[in-house]
Amino acid sequence: MNWKKTLFSIGIIVIILVGGLTMFNVANQKVVNQDYSLSKFTKVEIDIPTGDVVLKAGNKYHVSYSGLEKNVPKVEVKDSKLKISFKNQITHIRLFNFKQLNSKIVIEMPKEQLESLNVDNSNGNFSADYLAVKIGDIDLSNGNIDIKDLKTKDGISFDTSRGNIRVESSNATGYDLDTSLGKITISGKKHGDSFEKNSDSRNVLEADTSLGSISVN
Repeated sequence: MNWKKTLFSIGIIVIILVGGLTMFNVANQKVVNQDYSLSKFTKVEIDIPTGDVVLKAGNKYHVSYSGLEKNVPKVEVKDSKLKISFKNQITHIRLFNFKQLNSKIVIEMPKEQLESLNVDNSNGNFSADYLAVKIGDIDLSNGNIDIKDLKTKDGISFDTSRGNIRVESSNATGYDLDTSLGKITISGKKHGDSFEKNSDSRNVLEADTSLGSISVN
C-alpha cells in the first residue's frame, strides 16, 4: 500500500537527518585531553553514563581523560576514596556507533590492594592489566570487562547486560557464573551457560552477562 511506502520513506529520511545532525554535532565539539595528579587513594567509586575505563599499574596516582570537552569528568580524592563522575550526566546516542562520542578514562596507580572498587557505567568497557581489591563490584549496561590479573580477598561481582567478561588469571576460590546468550569457558573447557563451584566460599568470583560469553582461567 502507498501509506506503507510513505511511512518507510519518512523513516529513512528521519534516520538520515538524525545521523547527519549527530555527525555535525560531533564535528563541532572540542575533544580534550586532561590530566589529574592525585594523592593516594585506597577506594575507587566510578559512576558515569558513558566511556571506557582503563586501570593500569604505574608508580603514581593519576587519572587522565580524553573525550568531548563538555563531558570532562569530576575527579576528586576525599577520605582516601577516588570518585569519578560526569558533571553532565548525558548518555550519548549510539545509533551509528560513532567512536568520537566515546570518552576514555585511564586510572594509574601502584600495584597495591584497594579496599573497594565500585563501577557503574551505562555504556563503555572496563579493562585492567592488574587489579587487586578486597571486594569489588563492576556493573555495566553495555560493555566488555577484561581483567588480565585479578587478586581479590572477599570476592568480586561482574555484571554486564551486553558484553563479554574475561579474566585471564584469578585467585578466586569459588565461582558463580551465568550467561543467557553466550558460553562459559573455564581454563579452556566449555561449561554451557552456567557454572557454579564453591560458591559459598569467602572469595567468590561472580559474573553475569545477558548477551555475551564468560572466560576465566
